[in-house]
Amino acid sequence: MNDSTAKDVAIPKVAIDWYRSTPWWRLASQSITISWRSTHIVLCALALLLTQLWVSASHQIFDSESVPIQSWITPSGGSNPIASQWNAVMPDTFLSVWQHFLNPMFRWLANPSLNGAADCVASYIGIIAIWSYVGGCLCRRSIVELGTRMTAPWAESTRLVRNRWQSIAWSTTMPSGLILLIALGPLFVGWISDIPSIGVWLAGLLLVPVLLCSIGIGWCAAITIFGFPLSVCSIVTEKQADAYDGISRSAAYTFQRPLTLGLCVLAAQFLGMIGGAMLSLVLTSGALVVQASFDVGSFTSLSQLESVWSPILTNIVPLLITAYGFSFFWTASAATYLILRLDVDHAEFDLIDMDVQTAPKTLPELPKKNSSEPAAIEENSAE
Repeated sequence: MNDSTAKDVAIPKVAIDWYRSTPWWRLASQSITISWRSTHIVLCALALLLTQLWVSASHQIFDSESVPIQSWITPSGGSNPIASQWNAVMPDTFLSVWQHFLNPMFRWLANPSLNGAADCVASYIGIIAIWSYVGGCLCRRSIVELGTRMTAPWAESTRLVRNRWQSIAWSTTMPSGLILLIALGPLFVGWISDIPSIGVWLAGLLLVPVLLCSIGIGWCAAITIFGFPLSVCSIVTEKQADAYDGISRSAAYTFQRPLTLGLCVLAAQFLGMIGGAMLSLVLTSGALVVQASFDVGSFTSLSQLESVWSPILTNIVPLLITAYGFSFFWTASAATYLILRLDVDHAEFDLIDMDVQTAPKTLPELPKKNSSEPAAIEENSAE
């Protein structure tokens, strides 16, 4: 029985914000929608073409007789089991894209030589120069949208990445440079081992402290391998961040929360396969419709067409499918960074540096006072 005399009683309602209760769910679902935007895919496609040209030129100059060069413009994934009848190809998964960036180093480790080392260093100069800028732009836009639920303008994103591009590149090259510096020790010991009579004995003695330095090489390699996407995200997210901030944050998040990082990578691997299957179906189905329509109206098949445009017509769909894998890699890395930062530093997702440096705006000039105005005012007051 209600004893209140009021006719309208306000009953409080309790609502649960599921996105705030499970913060990873929004990031996971929104990462796919961000990564298959046309601007992101086209940007990655252009970056893949530049990377392929750079790596091919480096391979021809320094290491033309070694193993075949890796392809950056075609997906390395197998056929799509969901669309086997369409002969659709799966884009590169999250781990496959990660492996793409590390392949030049592993190719040299499998067959070490001076020419291979020169090819590896030259290839990484281009890879770091291209993808530190492209990855920075994609991470910046993804970070802002995932954290604040607002779309970051391209002009502001490119301006911020351009100002911090050197820091992004240095955050990757500094651990790699330290590895090369430490690797000079075994190289010097290898030269000593060629000395007749005593060379082998001296080399064995010197290898004991050199092998102890392998622990440092391993730590630097781990920071480079596991932390380079996180360092890019850190530099484009934090206020006035530089290369040292990127390296320190990526190392701290990687080694303090390895289980969380592993779970994020597994989730990104699974979500990338779902989004890639859908995009592969769309692109492959559209290409098949175009090919069938062309074959009906022409005496020759589109696949047998001999023209200057044949390489472009043949590779444009695989290139876009590959570009999606790289776009999702940087978007998923941004989501992983936000989750790790919340877990380690307890920083909310919307705590992002939004102070983009722009050209200073000058205030409009005040109108100048006319010299005849005071005299007119005095005459009116006198009257």
